[in-house]
Amino acid sequence: MSNKETLPQPEAAAPDDILVADALHADKQGDPALGETQQLAAAAANKAGSNTADTTEGAPGRELAASSASGNAAPGNPGPKEPVADSQGQIKTDKDAAAAIISGSRRPGIIEHQIVRTNQGDKPDINLSYPSVGVRAIDANIRKWATGIADAFEETFSSPGLYPDKNRPVPELWCSYAVSHPSDKALSITFEVWTYTGSAQGNLDVMTLNYSLISGQRLGLVDIFEDPDAALAIMSAWSYKELSQRLGGMRQEQMLRTGLNPVPENFASLTLTPSGLRINFQPYQVAPGMAGAQKVDIPL
Repeated sequence: MSNKETLPQPEAAAPDDILVADALHADKQGDPALGETQQLAAAAANKAGSNTADTTEGAPGRELAASSASGNAAPGNPGPKEPVADSQGQIKTDKDAAAAIISGSRRPGIIEHQIVRTNQGDKPDINLSYPSVGVRAIDANIRKWATGIADAFEETFSSPGLYPDKNRPVPELWCSYAVSHPSDKALSITFEVWTYTGSAQGNLDVMTLNYSLISGQRLGLVDIFEDPDAALAIMSAWSYKELSQRLGGMRQEQMLRTGLNPVPENFASLTLTPSGLRINFQPYQVAPGMAGAQKVDIPL
């Protein structure tokens, strides 16, 4: 990105002027852009050639298909039973666990799965959660994406000589998610992927997957907005005005202008909400690290 590129003025048209495709908010029917924001996700897209997780021959990792209701259950209400292994050594849950009732932004009928690969010697530790929603095409795509993330991280950091110091911490990847239903026709999943590779502190990537519940299609910027360039300009101007006020003394003008340049990669992580659109910015994209990852909501 060139630092010479300029932002649109904050006085740009209000978000109501965004030309949103029928998939979005005509009765809030759609989804925004997908969010592969870092090299990890790009590698995952290339590696995820299979729809199955942890099926590599001899892999000690395992996949859990389980409800997160046990963690979200109300006091006094028992959570689902522990997953049990079938005769083929795979992990499965009983009917109580499969009929997941998940609180917060997760809804009944959404099942939580986990890719867990730990204590594998020179390989990194991975604990990645992802949902299935009961739509075959969507579930297959989510599973493929999640497995690709895990495989790419494991391949990158699986080397006997990578960390010769036995006392050095093992690389780790942790992933959690939240599901947003802006309507009964749309689904948006926001993943927070934390990685630790031996530096002073870990890294966070915020990524989103967005789907039409009508077609099962994964949606990107061009699927959502009739005029993606106009949408990018409006999101840029709106975010500039919001963040300039919010950051106060932590505001860095050049960081804002670079991170808000109206190009797709700067607005790759979008979440549909019942009230509009949420833009997820990566740490250090628009603000210093101490400010944390920034989010900007645009009502539609």
